Amino acid sequence: MPTATWAALRQHGVLLGICYGAQLLAVKLGGKVAAAATPEFGEVQVQLHAPFGAYRGGTAVMNHNDEIVVLPPGWRVLASTARCRHALVGGEGVYAVQFHPEVDHTEGGDALLAHLAFDLAGCTPDYRFDLDAYVARCVAWMRQVVPAGDVELGLSGGVDSAVAFKLAQQAYGERLHATFVDTGFLREGELEEVRGWFGDEGVSYLDAAEAFYRAVEAIPYTGPAPEGEARYYDQVRRAIGRFFLDTFVQQARQRGRTPVALVQGTNYADIIESVTHLKAHHNVGGLPERLEVAVVEPLAGLFKFEVRQLAAHLGLPPEIVHRQPSPGPGLAIRMWGPVTRAKTRALRQATRILEELVRKHYPRPAAAAGPVLRGPLAPLPSCGLMGDDRVYGYAWVIRGVSTRERESYVTVGAFSFSPAFLQEAALRLTNEVTLEDGTRFVRVFVEVTGKPPSTTEPH
Repeated sequence: MPTATWAALRQHGVLLGICYGAQLLAVKLGGKVAAAATPEFGEVQVQLHAPFGAYRGGTAVMNHNDEIVVLPPGWRVLASTARCRHALVGGEGVYAVQFHPEVDHTEGGDALLAHLAFDLAGCTPDYRFDLDAYVARCVAWMRQVVPAGDVELGLSGGVDSAVAFKLAQQAYGERLHATFVDTGFLREGELEEVRGWFGDEGVSYLDAAEAFYRAVEAIPYTGPAPEGEARYYDQVRRAIGRFFLDTFVQQARQRGRTPVALVQGTNYADIIESVTHLKAHHNVGGLPERLEVAVVEPLAGLFKFEVRQLAAHLGLPPEIVHRQPSPGPGLAIRMWGPVTRAKTRALRQATRILEELVRKHYPRPAAAAGPVLRGPLAPLPSCGLMGDDRVYGYAWVIRGVSTRERESYVTVGAFSFSPAFLQEAALRLTNEVTLEDGTRFVRVFVEVTGKPPSTTEPH
């Protein structure tokens, strides 16, 4: 691409480059990018040097190894951090920001973007999430893309699949066949909860735990080095995605149906992380390249907070609307490698205990007022003292994150648990949970890392 000119860029209105986009703009306009002396990952403080609408600086999320070291002609510095001089730069309708104003955990990010879009570019803030209109358009679209034939849907206890189920019921009526698959990696008691919410009318319940265990346990463990661990858990996600789809197709055929489509509750954050290769979500990057059925994803353009709004609008019970998130691969990616059925039992018990404690100590909706559990994980052999004996066992690591209004999970903060919660959690996790062979858990740690630099889930 030839070097852009100020005049050519100005014809397109106001231009904003974020992170890598900021660096690309700088290079194309005559600046220079180099490796940062000190890369920045996570929340940093931005100091504003010049007025920029209602934006006042403050906490911002950085995620970069490189940075702009020489500004293009005509640019000026508008904001910096302690380690990044050119955090917000530009002028004459072209701006570059090294941090991420679009994510939940950047303070004043909305004000920065609003100044660019409304004050400088003259856009009109006329968008609103009209729930009635969305449902009508979505149902019409679903009927259009699958006008005939049997449609399958994977129903779980999560809000995403529950909303997809409600929309698919309106779109396909008796053509829709929902199946709840017990993969063996579900939270303790999840099948009974889902059955209590949705009943047996139009929903089948399939115990496929043994088959899923065999499929995952057959994957060679390539850890514990970071590169091997990454390869292993990508394979786990992909294996569960493939096996999940195969299970639905086989179940349908055994019941005399030939499905032409599979409805999934994939949301926008799943897609963003998968297509950018940040993570292979089982329902996106984990699906086979060639499918025998069409995949219909009515929530693909929505973030989690919008899905929850839609759930309430469709009349789903509060227990589903505010349900603790659980990834499609379930506890398989909240476990230290290799993934085995023996470890799953303990993890199911620990997860149930922590969710009980969250409801007790943080009774308001989790997304608004309490931790979103993304653990526990138990990777660390450790020594303890129980009775009169030294006991060698493992340590639990509790992962709780906090989200903001958008609940996008593009960024998260580490949740600060109360001392009362932690004391009770430590007591119950060490007293009530053991591995099948009797190995005890003798310590409890709390993860305090946000995303970035960590991820929301352990794997």
